Amino acid sequence: MRVVILGGGYTAIWCYRALRRWMGSAADIVVVAPFTQQVFHGFTGEVLDGELAPGLQTSPLEECVPHARRVQGWATAVDAERREVRVEWQGETTTVAYDELVIATGAHDRTDPVPGLAEHGWALRFPGNVPALLDHLALLEAEPAADDRDADRRATIVVVGAGFAGTEVAAALGRRYGSTRRVVLVSSADTVVPVWRDRLSLQEGLRRNLDEAGVEVLTGARVVAVDAGGVVLGDGSRIASATVVSTLGNAVPAIPGLEDHQEQDGLLRVDDCLRVTDGVWSAGDAAAVRHGAQRAPKEALWAIRAGTRIGRNIARSARRARPRRFGYRGLGTVAAFAPGHAVATVWGVPLPQLVGYAVRAVLFLWFVPSRRTALRILRWSLSSRTVATPVPIRVAAEAPRPLVGIEGGLTAASRLREAVAADGTERRAAGA
Repeated sequence: MRVVILGGGYTAIWCYRALRRWMGSAADIVVVAPFTQQVFHGFTGEVLDGELAPGLQTSPLEECVPHARRVQGWATAVDAERREVRVEWQGETTTVAYDELVIATGAHDRTDPVPGLAEHGWALRFPGNVPALLDHLALLEAEPAADDRDADRRATIVVVGAGFAGTEVAAALGRRYGSTRRVVLVSSADTVVPVWRDRLSLQEGLRRNLDEAGVEVLTGARVVAVDAGGVVLGDGSRIASATVVSTLGNAVPAIPGLEDHQEQDGLLRVDDCLRVTDGVWSAGDAAAVRHGAQRAPKEALWAIRAGTRIGRNIARSARRARPRRFGYRGLGTVAAFAPGHAVATVWGVPLPQLVGYAVRAVLFLWFVPSRRTALRILRWSLSSRTVATPVPIRVAAEAPRPLVGIEGGLTAASRLREAVAADGTERRAAGA
């Protein structure tokens, strides 16, 4: 049986592992992904504030799915009737046949709601994006300012979106640059992390950690435009900034050939067993997985458990057994800040900051998909090594394009590429 997995993230890797465990060599596994690395997004804050080296956030895909045949490229169409996937890479088109298809393409950063955010903002989702942002900030610091206004603009970082990711990113940047840069976190809601709006103790913990990191929090403010000079707010005011970071959440690209199975926002409609249609399965950011009457959270642990369930269900189907329902109920949620500081809940119960941070550290280290990378992270942490100042960091260029069926554009990294071209470094940040 040939199982084709689209994507190289959490759902894809843990689906692969379940297939190997329950089917062994009986499953001919093909992984289609545009990148050669898996990015562990949970460590974005640690890399931004210098606790971890940028290379420790990624794991080589060949280590994560060692027995799979890998096809590099973007899936651009699915023919569910013929059971084929069209894959494009560097101008060449390949058709990959499948018996079972797993769509774990994930999502890309949502920039469409704000004009100019894709062109002038920085997204952090794809491989190389976080080092590219650090390079950009280092270059701003190295180049002389034209005047005092330009100096203030260069020293201001605006983080758009105050969910878990935006809160952690803003705090990490605040800790890294201290008093040398102004970090502004903009939330269109009346608070940060709106899902915890009614949890007073959690909100107090979030605010306290943001204050300690020196982050300015601007709530009830909507960013309506971004340009080279900064951001424009809904009331017409402007924040001058040379660095705008997008953390507005994710958008799911359309999947040609499966339009009839997509919900209004583009997520694939799946049943209780995570099946889209005969021979097609999906979970993670690409799918509308249900948890009771609500959609399941778009979090790594949910994607991991769902990927495992899909792999086991495919194995059951191969034995002509009925697939089983996805019944995960979740574990908890955490926003991590400096070492020993985290606002966390487990099954809805708030944890002390130190306990929350420790639980998060253990879980995250356990779920790093490459054991070699996990060991490198552990060694780095135990040696207490830190990155004292942001310096240009060269990583292999993996120029991102959108996932399935959407044309992309350049982002603010085009300016970085011009600035460092003399050193032979070429990199792109995430496109819309």
